[in-house]
Amino acid sequence: MNKDLRNLVDQLKALAHPLRLRVLALLGSGELCVCQVAEILQVAQSSVSEALRELRRAGFISERKEGRWVFVSVVRKKDASLLQKAILAEVENLAEVHFDRSRTCNVQTLPLPIPCPKGASKASVKRAVTHA
Repeated sequence: MNKDLRNLVDQLKALAHPLRLRVLALLGSGELCVCQVAEILQVAQSSVSEALRELRRAGFISERKEGRWVFVSVVRKKDASLLQKAILAEVENLAEVHFDRSRTCNVQTLPLPIPCPKGASKASVKRAVTHA
């Protein structure tokens, strides 16, 4: 199998999972910390990290570190593949994507230590988000 075909297969595999599509769609609206993504999507941070690893491997996202936090975003539009642009356009109409993005504002208004506490329980994070 030639390299271009292999890359396309890898990209399609990366997109063939609901969580990875939701993560990609969420990041399509802007950069987020990994813990913010986990809080918005209401999934374990380990699941988000695994989804991000696959999306990064396929070339869809990039990351930057700031202190102990890792921020992720989709690759710049000029560097994005036609497939990525098409997928981002297609997911705009999904109800799940609209729901996820509606939660984004609540989570982004919290200072990072709140959605990213070390050793905090999921319930305490949930309470902090609901009271914001």
